[in-house]
Amino acid sequence: MQKKIGILGLGSMGTAIALNLKKKYKIFGYDINKYNNMKSSKNFIFVKSLKEIFLKTNIFIIIVLNENQCQKIFDTFIEIKKKLKICENHTIINCTTVSPKWVKKIYSKLKKNNFEYIDCPVSGGPKKAINGKLSLIISSKESVYKKNLALLKDLGNNIYNLGNKIGTGSTVKIINNCLAGIQIVSAAEAIMLAKKEKINLKKIFKIINNSSGQSWMFADRGKRMIEKKYFKPLSRLSIFKKDMKLADQLRKKHFINLPLTKVALKMYEKGCEQGLENFDDSGVIRLLEKKVVN
Repeated sequence: MQKKIGILGLGSMGTAIALNLKKKYKIFGYDINKYNNMKSSKNFIFVKSLKEIFLKTNIFIIIVLNENQCQKIFDTFIEIKKKLKICENHTIINCTTVSPKWVKKIYSKLKKNNFEYIDCPVSGGPKKAINGKLSLIISSKESVYKKNLALLKDLGNNIYNLGNKIGTGSTVKIINNCLAGIQIVSAAEAIMLAKKEKINLKKIFKIINNSSGQSWMFADRGKRMIEKKYFKPLSRLSIFKKDMKLADQLRKKHFINLPLTKVALKMYEKGCEQGLENFDDSGVIRLLEKKVVN
């Protein structure tokens, strides 16, 4: 019998995950936007309420924007479970980038209500998601991890199990995104220097990608900057504002000075102030082009 999976959050990442997993599983999808572009098809059914998706399966992949959206989902699930007096275990695989402090708090609440929880932020973007090649950064109870390992392997091909201290996966993802966010801003600065020096951008892109300044983010976001493909977002600029804020919270927790983290956060905040929140995150270069920042 085909295994049923619920996916909550059908943005670019959630949609890509659904398209990958529906090759093998029966997928029920839910999004806060009832008019999401993804329509019902073979092995994929779009449902219109949290109650409906909760009653369809007992395994859920969550990939939404932030903690508030996660909280609404979990509170609703707990309420339904209590109201209908459902005793069976449900498994939540949370792929959303959230704060480790919040993860620990919600895990305690879910555990009391017979929910198993895998802290599982992902990295790789929609292109890797649709091919099942994401990196999964996991912290989970060992028995829950092993029970869901086959599904996790279908979700990604780089699985990093950091042990049973819930929240560690989210901490590592925030550190990764902090570095990525800084690299996007650095890529924008490098391209702006090249523009001002009237250097052929296609040539410098090739040179940097074969030199010591190369990075995955430069290869990906730098290309979008040069081709001006930041109007149609693959990853919204507002998401990096959120992620850099999470990194800044960790910085403040340890009373350390991380100047690049603070500068990058300021850039994404300024971008949102200037109406770029729904641009691709590579659109941060627009701030330099418009001379919005000093």
